[in-house]
Amino acid sequence: MARAQRLPDHMAAFCARFASNRRGVAAVEFALIFPFLMMVYFGGFEICRATATYRKLADTTVELANISAQYTSMTANDVSTVMNASAQIMAPYATQNLSIVLSEVTTDASSNATVTWSSAFNGAVPLGVGTAVAMPTGLSSPSSNYILVQTAYNYTPTVGAQFIGAMPMSDQIFIIPRQSPSIPYTG
Repeated sequence: MARAQRLPDHMAAFCARFASNRRGVAAVEFALIFPFLMMVYFGGFEICRATATYRKLADTTVELANISAQYTSMTANDVSTVMNASAQIMAPYATQNLSIVLSEVTTDASSNATVTWSSAFNGAVPLGVGTAVAMPTGLSSPSSNYILVQTAYNYTPTVGAQFIGAMPMSDQIFIIPRQSPSIPYTG
């Protein structure tokens, strides 16, 4: 009987020592929170990188439109030069995932827009001549010409690509030709 009484006293003492011992608590807490911290860190890294890539894509779209709008006419060589400039603008990001469509859009007297000419880069599909184009509200004016640049980029995350996959990004801009009423294409 004495042995049966000592067991609860012994267990009570052990539990008291265990509850009062604080060695290793920080290590256990860190081990519990570490996976969450890593998810937040790498998630923030990927969000920042994706945002920077999209910003470069938007810059590429605007700059290609600005460069193209300064021509009075374009040849296939001119279009190739303008399209290849995208590698310089997109740096340090690779351009093998970048596709570009450069087009001229003409509106009729009723402000209905159609494609006059179109050229594609890096696997993109050019718009068909005569294809109707939806103009942004308030931009279209009757009997006018616009340069349309459409860009697309498949962003692949560095961390977690097998879970997320490629994220498609795209941008487009309409701009009025600067040096002439239209920019004829001889390609």
